Amino acid sequence: MKKSVYILICLIFICTNITNNALAASVNYQTPFEKAQWLFSGDQFGCEITHRVQSFGTLLLSAAPGEPLALSLQADWLSLNNAQSQASVVSAVWQDSTHQPIATTSLNWFGSQAISLKNTAPFLEALEQGRTWQVAITSADNSQYLINASPVSTQAVANQFRLCRQQLLPKPFTYLRRLEFLFAPSSSLLNAAHEQDLYAVYRYLQADPSIVEVLVDGHADASGDHLANLVLSKERADEVVSRLIELGVSPKMIQTRHHGTRTPVASNNSTQGRELNRRVTLRLVKSAANSVSPASRAQNESF
Repeated sequence: MKKSVYILICLIFICTNITNNALAASVNYQTPFEKAQWLFSGDQFGCEITHRVQSFGTLLLSAAPGEPLALSLQADWLSLNNAQSQASVVSAVWQDSTHQPIATTSLNWFGSQAISLKNTAPFLEALEQGRTWQVAITSADNSQYLINASPVSTQAVANQFRLCRQQLLPKPFTYLRRLEFLFAPSSSLLNAAHEQDLYAVYRYLQADPSIVEVLVDGHADASGDHLANLVLSKERADEVVSRLIELGVSPKMIQTRHHGTRTPVASNNSTQGRELNRRVTLRLVKSAANSVSPASRAQNESF
């Protein structure tokens, strides 16, 4: 009798372990090599590589003007919040049987999308070297999933992506839509940072025909004579406009105003406040009737 009970306990223990191990095992998702595709799309507003993982979702590598390289996973049916998953670069099975990670990054989940902006360069290099992307996911109910990319014909899209990144605009519309140029006391001289932003404005105007107007407004702090400050605010606005025209912006697109000390954004009773008031604001105005292509709009926020 005791022997039978002992055997029964052992069997229960073995079955329990087998069940727990089965539950702990990851469910693997990977597109068969003969069906795997890596797709590139891009223009001056953004570059993107996508890879469809059968029955799970889409892996994406994207670049936008002035932004770090982004790696993301768009799930078809899984949704997580306040969770992280580890994405790794591993050698293909024919390169290294150990499959140890070469580089890793953490993907942060926001609903059905997980994204990382850190340590993402190795994932582009992996495509050039025929290595694999892998994402390990643990869901809210402790289910585990392993997402594997299929490293087939990846070098061509990686080269297209690199060329596209070289041609990206310097800054996105979200940055350029409203700029403020701060000036030294009694000065209307542009500095190096101003020059970089104005060049970015010029490049954006060339690329996006939906911009119909550039509004330039000059301001001054309350130090000194009121009339002198009005003149100074005009000189500052004129300097910005002159540089835009030199770069190639049509004068017909630009509307210039100067306000002297009438519209401060901070108190003139402090050094910091006066510094903020010595400014020129530049705003880009879009027309709803004329916009960039749908592919570009996906990479670029509308006004």
